[in-house]
Amino acid sequence: MKAGYWIVIIIVTSAIAFTVGRSIESNIGHITGQEVTPDTNEGVNVKSTSNNQKSSSNKAMTSYVDNNIADNSPSKSSESSPRSMEDIVVEVGELLTKIEENPREATSILRLVAFLERLTIEELLALAPLFENSSESQRSQLIRYITAQIIEKDPGQALAFAQRFNPMPDFPMYLPLIKAQVAEKRPDLGFEYLNQMLNLAPEDIDLNAHSALLNVLAKEDLTLLIDTLAQFKEKGADLENSFNLMGYELETSEEYLNLFNELRRLDDMSILHSVMINWAKTSPTDVLERLNQIEDNAERKELSRTVFYSWMRNSPEIAADYFLAEAANKVEILKDIMRAWPEDRASDALVWISSQSNIDANRYKIDYLQGLSYLKPNFVLANLTSINLDKDEEVAFHRNLYNSFKRKSSKDAAQFLNTTPFKDEILGIATEQENSDENRVAKINQVFNKYFDFKYKKAFALALGANGTYAYSYVVNKPSQNEANQLALSRCEKYRYRYNVDNACEIYAEGDVKMFNLMP
Repeated sequence: MKAGYWIVIIIVTSAIAFTVGRSIESNIGHITGQEVTPDTNEGVNVKSTSNNQKSSSNKAMTSYVDNNIADNSPSKSSESSPRSMEDIVVEVGELLTKIEENPREATSILRLVAFLERLTIEELLALAPLFENSSESQRSQLIRYITAQIIEKDPGQALAFAQRFNPMPDFPMYLPLIKAQVAEKRPDLGFEYLNQMLNLAPEDIDLNAHSALLNVLAKEDLTLLIDTLAQFKEKGADLENSFNLMGYELETSEEYLNLFNELRRLDDMSILHSVMINWAKTSPTDVLERLNQIEDNAERKELSRTVFYSWMRNSPEIAADYFLAEAANKVEILKDIMRAWPEDRASDALVWISSQSNIDANRYKIDYLQGLSYLKPNFVLANLTSINLDKDEEVAFHRNLYNSFKRKSSKDAAQFLNTTPFKDEILGIATEQENSDENRVAKINQVFNKYFDFKYKKAFALALGANGTYAYSYVVNKPSQNEANQLALSRCEKYRYRYNVDNACEIYAEGDVKMFNLMP
């Protein structure tokens, strides 16, 4: 087996490979279809090449690895199996020192990997303890390389080895990722690891940390995996965010449909969203067709919204045309479309809405630009001439733009104020707002009263500062009162610092109990 294969195997033991949804490939042809380049941290970086380049890349990788190992070997002993542990320790120590001194140079890593590949499982297991007193850098490198070899040679011993010599004790994802890599070679062990977690208390079960393992097992036996996860749900374990990696490697709509149907057996909408987002990238109409078969109106509506926003984010024009054609209420869907249109495609939004017939395009453009006033003031300013506004609307737009510029830069705000024809109106309104305590109280009470329209666990946080400054936030429909309180406070604090409110935020309402009534 070529050393280039092991370079890739070793590097994908890092967390990065799994957190972006990649998994270790056991097929050598698949692995060697990757490009190796020097990297500051690991010595080698992995970059996937396109399918039509795999053949040439395989040959290049094989030639590169073979030539470097042959041309740069320090002794004949490294070309054949070592005869004693002393020889092994000396050779490995020399290579680790070279890697530590020059981590950007890949040759020493290639040679070390090729050297370790020729060791037996017994020699690998015996080697690790001999380097426990080495530098942290050397020990960490060696343990990861040995772990990759053990996963290939004897997967059943890999987890115990990783637990004993964990090179990343401060990284809680390391051992779950090792389990996922072992499961690539031995799915039965992967299911065994999963079943062992059933013995834990519900609060100690972290399926989210094992999402890479779940992804591997889903490819092996999806039905068995769902049956097992149903047992976790019965125990009260949290399944949300456990399926974030599922679906990344699926290619056809039929595969997504099968995954969706199996996941629905768990009767938990929270686990379906990430799968539908990926499915929508492949065939959004197929997703919507499947959702239309769901009898529960609330479930169908909730899941359809996920597809709507996902499709709008990826292909806004195509999605907008589809949803507008299918909608029974054109007015409402147009509002939804404009709200969901990606901000970085704002120009396309104006073009699209202008091309629609039998609607008040000017009104929709006004509403859309108003929504962007604080986020993209320069864009809104550049497009004001494309809409028809009355005097009050013009003043409102320019006031919003002034406030937006003022939030980011006093210099930009002053420059805008000197160019707008509504300077006096803006300053007059600003002065009135800053000096009107009655107006401040009215606004706060208006929001506070709206808060009481909601049910379930909720909280309202408010900070009242000097000179009429204030900040507030509220949250609703949370599973616990404490969670509602903490979230409301954290959001309020963020606004407090943004608007320079000197007093801290406090909870002014819990549940349905009104705890204050501000008076002007």
